Amino acid sequence: MATLLTAAQQVAGRELCTTFPQLEGFVPGEGSLTPTLVMVSEAPGKVEAQVGHPFQGPAGKELDRWLTVLGLTRTEIYLTGAVRSRPYQLGPTGLKRDRKPTPVEIAASAPLLDAELSQLADCLLVPLGNTGLQRLLGPKVKISAVHGQILTQPIRQWSKAKQQFVLTDRDYRIFPLYHPSYSRRFKKILPTVAADLAQLKAYLDSQY
Repeated sequence: MATLLTAAQQVAGRELCTTFPQLEGFVPGEGSLTPTLVMVSEAPGKVEAQVGHPFQGPAGKELDRWLTVLGLTRTEIYLTGAVRSRPYQLGPTGLKRDRKPTPVEIAASAPLLDAELSQLADCLLVPLGNTGLQRLLGPKVKISAVHGQILTQPIRQWSKAKQQFVLTDRDYRIFPLYHPSYSRRFKKILPTVAADLAQLKAYLDSQY
């Protein structure tokens, strides 16, 4: 699968694991370079960090099911995320457990996602879950409030000069979905996910 990240950007991404000791592995964005849509998730998990590709574990099977509903394959989309290495913490027994990335980790990883999205400005962005959504639209926006809707607005990008997120000059099209791992854990959300996927398929069918 192709990635939009240059070799130098991938090196910079891998170096974040030395800056942040509780990050491991590196998973570049991958998929079509002219995608039907761009999915922006949270961060890799254990399996993804081991193999270096996104959505390889149980959540990946759920994502593949969603793509089947949408009539798409992984070769027609681009998969990326807010953070490219697995955030983990040590449990009581010393085993590594997944955790949410910190705001500092998300900010440090931001130039990678910005570089990709700058090349995909006309594509529909599909953030998966709160972390992907809030990376694009800010911490006040909740997936429970905007899932299954088409939004047209600027997104956040990292300003090196200001050392903070700023809004883009242009608008992006955004269709938020719950994260596949969330729908796996909480089956009661499945009817909502099905309705959102139907909305997304109808939108895609109207565009292509």
